[in-house]
Amino acid sequence: MPKKKESSFADGFAELEQITAWFDSGVSVDLDEGLKKFERGLELAASLKKHLSEVENQVEELKGKYQNAALSS
Repeated sequence: MPKKKESSFADGFAELEQITAWFDSGVSVDLDEGLKKFERGLELAASLKKHLSEVENQVEELKGKYQNAALSS
């Protein structure tokens, strides 16, 4: 199951990069399409940020768990 989350994160990040590249391309931007892509980009950014925060919390928990185990030995 962790692989699915990792893949989901990687897929979301790749999609966000594509959206960013679309805006950076300098091609004439269709206003409606641009708004949809902007909204999707914000959704992806929020989702990725949440996922990173969850992973950061897990890392801190693991560090604490193993640091405490080392101290009590």
